Amino acid sequence: MRLRLLHAAALLLLAGCATVQSSQPAVPEAKEASVPAPAAAAAPAPAVPRGTPDSAGALALVEEGRTLQREKGEGGAADAIALYRRALALDPTCPQALWELGWSEQVRGRHEAALEAWTQLRALDANYPELSEHFPELVERVRQLRLLDALPDPGPLPPRDEHPADGPSLSVAAVGDVQLGMGWPPGHVVLPPDDARDVFTGVTETLGQADLRFGNLETVLADDGESKKCGKKSTKCYAFRVPTSFAKCLKAAGFDVMSIANNHAGDFGPEGRKSTMAALDAAGIRHSGPLGDIASFEVAGRRVALVGFSFGSDVYRIQDLGVARKLVADLKKRHDLVFVSFHGGAEGVGAARVPPGVEMFLGENRGDVRAFAHTVVDAGADLVLGSSPHLLRALELYKGRLIAYSLGNFSTWDTFNLSGPLGITGVLKVSVAPNGVATRVELVPAIIEKPGRPVLDKARQGVTLVRTLSVLDFGTPLLDETGVWQLPPAPAQAARAQ
Repeated sequence: MRLRLLHAAALLLLAGCATVQSSQPAVPEAKEASVPAPAAAAAPAPAVPRGTPDSAGALALVEEGRTLQREKGEGGAADAIALYRRALALDPTCPQALWELGWSEQVRGRHEAALEAWTQLRALDANYPELSEHFPELVERVRQLRLLDALPDPGPLPPRDEHPADGPSLSVAAVGDVQLGMGWPPGHVVLPPDDARDVFTGVTETLGQADLRFGNLETVLADDGESKKCGKKSTKCYAFRVPTSFAKCLKAAGFDVMSIANNHAGDFGPEGRKSTMAALDAAGIRHSGPLGDIASFEVAGRRVALVGFSFGSDVYRIQDLGVARKLVADLKKRHDLVFVSFHGGAEGVGAARVPPGVEMFLGENRGDVRAFAHTVVDAGADLVLGSSPHLLRALELYKGRLIAYSLGNFSTWDTFNLSGPLGITGVLKVSVAPNGVATRVELVPAIIEKPGRPVLDKARQGVTLVRTLSVLDFGTPLLDETGVWQLPPAPAQAARAQ
């Protein structure tokens, strides 16, 4: 969730809900007009009793809701919303209640309800602080979501062909969380030297042995900006930003496409996202992250799409299986291959297994990653690459397509905890046939040497770990002891070989 600093709280308590004004300009009307009318209006706010507004009581409820939302994250959103609506019942002209209501509705993924709250706020106080910045973003988000809702349901989908089509395979090298240190806050800057140019030298050759190289970029690329994600007293909240020049080291390492659909890509708000996308564009690295941002490109003669999913309010949500099914099926109509990345599941050393059902972490719904992965493969995805737990998880071969439930950490700089399995990583190399069927899988094991460089691991810990987890979760190690799985030749091919 976006945690906002509660500036001028004392002033608000003195002034009362209805009297606080802002010097910021109003939002241009053209932005709102760009959003088509919804198919069904959001549920109206409850009726407000008549009488003298209780501004002090309303503000007390707003502060209670803010505190609850900060402490419990997504898990506190529903209770916070109830408090904001009680505040509006006491004082229907309380702008703070409408402002916070809009944020909490977005945390729950209820963007239409959020837009309704902020539209009411704009009518009440068009110059409310930060409204001019964030209202257009919400309008665009709602527009994108309505476009997704308008995608036709693909109906019953044909079974996936599990036999590889003739033709040369496309090779993909994929890694997990790419983090490069901390350029903020000013008193705690920890960055690799020389624009991080040698962070990936230990694995660059391995990454280069593929037609396409992918990573999950878990940091913002920006040269300035303040984060409002973490409160002043936060001890378990982190906001990552590194200079835009670091994009050059990513390109030099070989990355062609990266996911920016994760819980750190938005650490510095919309401006940080824009800066990240601009820096990747300038370096020639494709990306997928916020709504509307899908990488579509040609490689080795194949038309490829890569779309990133995550939990959160401004991304393709891993929780929305119906939307994921429609989106992937639509992309498959226009591409030879569709690759899906996702940021989901719990985190830390206790999260190595892939449990059935929804995973919760710090009060947030982090998705049902098994159901999500199977849904997108059924809809047309040809490779599914997971992240978020910060450690390696099991591999699964499902309908001929590979699912990697977590590729773990891959790089950092004196930031991530690298103890035990958190420092074990690897480069996953996958060959896919022209129709997306996996023909060969290899995990090249690596470890992350402090302060955060990935290097190849002669002890091959990653292979042992993934084999063990794959047996526990899916009944087969998939990889052999050398870290390789190869699709057996078809009977006719075997006979010809003899």
